[in-house]
Amino acid sequence: MRALLFALVLTLGVGGCTAPTGPPPEGEPVVVRIWHQKDAAERTFLEEWAAAYNARQDSVQLDVLYKETEELRNHYVFAAIGGKGPDLIFGPADNMGTLGITDTIRPLDDLVDPAFLAGFTDDGRVMYDGKIYGLADQIGNHLTLVSNPELLPEPPETLADLARLGSTLTRDTDGDGEPDQYALVWNYTEPFFFIPFLTSFGGWVMDDAGNPTLDTPETVAAIQYVLDLRDEYGVIPREADYETSKALFRDDYAAATIDGPWSWGGYQEAGVDVRLSLLPINEETGLYAQPMAAAKAYSLNPAVPDWKLPTVLGILRLLTDDAIQADMARELATIPVRTAVRASDVMTSSATLLGSLAQIEHSRPMPTAPQMRQIWDAMRGPYQLVMNGQVSAAEGARLMQQQAEKRIADTFLN
Repeated sequence: MRALLFALVLTLGVGGCTAPTGPPPEGEPVVVRIWHQKDAAERTFLEEWAAAYNARQDSVQLDVLYKETEELRNHYVFAAIGGKGPDLIFGPADNMGTLGITDTIRPLDDLVDPAFLAGFTDDGRVMYDGKIYGLADQIGNHLTLVSNPELLPEPPETLADLARLGSTLTRDTDGDGEPDQYALVWNYTEPFFFIPFLTSFGGWVMDDAGNPTLDTPETVAAIQYVLDLRDEYGVIPREADYETSKALFRDDYAAATIDGPWSWGGYQEAGVDVRLSLLPINEETGLYAQPMAAAKAYSLNPAVPDWKLPTVLGILRLLTDDAIQADMARELATIPVRTAVRASDVMTSSATLLGSLAQIEHSRPMPTAPQMRQIWDAMRGPYQLVMNGQVSAAEGARLMQQQAEKRIADTFLN
């Protein structure tokens, strides 16, 4: 894989920041570059934090650069494998497999003070292949049930409860034969939002060796449940992408949605009295609908030279310590991964943070294996074919498996 990417670097001439050759001249700051994919609110927080840091001292200058998730990973790998790129990269834990297998991030086990490492929760130390490759400033990216208490006083506890909501909360208010209000909306065209239903039926995306496990009775049952919510019980709209779902819930045309922490602030700003609840349990299997959750972490570029390494590690510590994680929890409603902050009143005084943490405790870690990217891409097309009525649930599961195996083989990951 690394050899293949190196060849591509040479072919495409893709680069990044120029690797420094030595310390800066006396009187000039050491420049520490960070590439990240933080969303809008977090991006503003980081940029303001970096500006404040730069303003209070003149020996180190932080340069932070936002890139969209796919662009970030691709540009970073191509740059780092050529000995270039930023000093630190920030992104979701599922990037670790790709970055680890290409040797474009450096293990942190022997570089970071053990006492500082011990202050992280287990999910704050992002592992790949038995080594720590990332230190997180949060865990999240998880879905949960978000409801409007005025429209839905009692959130459903089971999948059967959820199905029954269609008979009372999906309504044709103007008598034109089409529903104007729905019990529930979510982006059911995107496989990431399908994961809670898959887990509630006992399914999962891969085995311990990274092989896809999609063509199973559990996958078929989960797909069929989602179809039944729409076609038999009338719980959800006939069509709903992310923007449509967000608008329906925000404007009181839906009693509940399934969404993640990036959305809650927007709903509250729009005047929705947001309540977070656990996704329901499947009473037949005894399993909760568990979304994936992932830490978001900073990783170190192996190209950072020895003379610069202490400075970069110092910045990494500041970006992940108790102080910044407490501020992020208060201002951004992120879930901290420092044990002291997790136990502090920052958490216990916030119903939103407690609701978010409860869902994380009923979630499954997003795999860091590099095959995860191929599986996401393989699931999307067949899943949407099922939702469009072009293939059955069983055929959709078979196609997901077939395409995942092919993509993994084509990228030499099997």
